[in-house]
Amino acid sequence: MPLLFLMLISTATGALSAYAGRDEIRHSADPIWRMEAFLAYSLFVALVLVPTAVYFYVFHGDWFLFYSIETGRAPWFWGLVAVFVVLGAGSMGFLLGVALCRAARDTLLRRLSGGILVAALAVWPSIWPRLSVVGSYRQFTRDYGLIAFFSSPAFYSGLITGLVLLAAFVWLVFRIDRQTRDRS
Repeated sequence: MPLLFLMLISTATGALSAYAGRDEIRHSADPIWRMEAFLAYSLFVALVLVPTAVYFYVFHGDWFLFYSIETGRAPWFWGLVAVFVVLGAGSMGFLLGVALCRAARDTLLRRLSGGILVAALAVWPSIWPRLSVVGSYRQFTRDYGLIAFFSSPAFYSGLITGLVLLAAFVWLVFRIDRQTRDRS
């Protein structure tokens, strides 16, 4: 999963998590960081999204960053940037969802989240020449030793983590919706 895709997925999941907890968000006087929807989404980010970003950065770093940066020159810096991008996108999505839920703009929130998900899927064909091969920055810039994406470990690990991410998010939304409706 490339960073831009993961960033957009983080934003959309944050907004949809806030939507799932809309009853709590509208009726609770608690600050956002004490709401159950936020705490549940924070766990999802910490246990699913951040480890996914770390995995792809560590094992396929140059591909993860679209071969735009040679990660070998400052590996820890770019790894932290990737983690903070995912955390920031998730937080921004959740805060956007909270703002729209409190304004009773549920339809706009659903459409916006859907649009972000479509944009996340549009990342793949828009930069396919860079994503179609997996290797290091040096291999990409010098055009040697690259592996086709569909026969690379990045494809298989992306498929597995994508399924885990989807299952975890469906479970998260179900639990937030159920838990917050029981309390209101």
